[in-house]
Amino acid sequence: MLLDININYLANLRNSIGGGEPDILKFSRYCEHSGADGIVVHVADGNSGISFYDVKYIRKHLRTRFILKMAMTEENKRLALDCKPDTVCIVPQTNEPSPSKGFNVLKNQTEINDFMLPIMYEGIVASVFIEPDIEQVNSAYKAGMHYVELNTLKYSEAFKIGEFDKEFTTLKESSVLANTLGMKVSLCKGINYQNVSKLTELHGISEMTIGHSITAKSIYNGLDSSIKEMKELINEK
Repeated sequence: MLLDININYLANLRNSIGGGEPDILKFSRYCEHSGADGIVVHVADGNSGISFYDVKYIRKHLRTRFILKMAMTEENKRLALDCKPDTVCIVPQTNEPSPSKGFNVLKNQTEINDFMLPIMYEGIVASVFIEPDIEQVNSAYKAGMHYVELNTLKYSEAFKIGEFDKEFTTLKESSVLANTLGMKVSLCKGINYQNVSKLTELHGISEMTIGHSITAKSIYNGLDSSIKEMKELINEK
């Protein structure tokens, strides 16, 4: 299973007092060196931490897979066509630093297809961040998506109190359907060192996007050790 690291959390730290430290390109390259399979950035209005300049600069110097998360705006589309990431993942437009709910493909199936067509023509993988829901998965397939990224926030919250069976089953049903339809599946939101092992029991998961827990643990254990520990956890089954 692949491990993608969201660097927005480090960018927020950099932006908290201004200036260029920590260096997010250096951080991204260190993630590569330590075994990360992809680097994720989320560009959005508000305080997402990542600027258009960051996206272009990181893309220019990065060697591993580059995943751009963005809302469906014409400005973002021009950015994607300009820097050509390996994957574009559509997320809801929100003022939150990171969206807590998935994009509603069911209500926007035609719109997302029209938006993504010129991006897909450039050979860029199309993905969408959705709730683990059968109708959303079916709509993503009909919209021509290559990937669905399932929102694991409800699972992660339920895991804290030990009552996650319902959320885990929902994730399982959605991932099985997505695989059956020929789409790959990634997981994202709230995944940490405590709840990740259960998620590895899901069949057909290609990758996980993790940012906050790895960034936080690296403060104490170092980035290299934190990434390698997570890689071991997601591939232990």
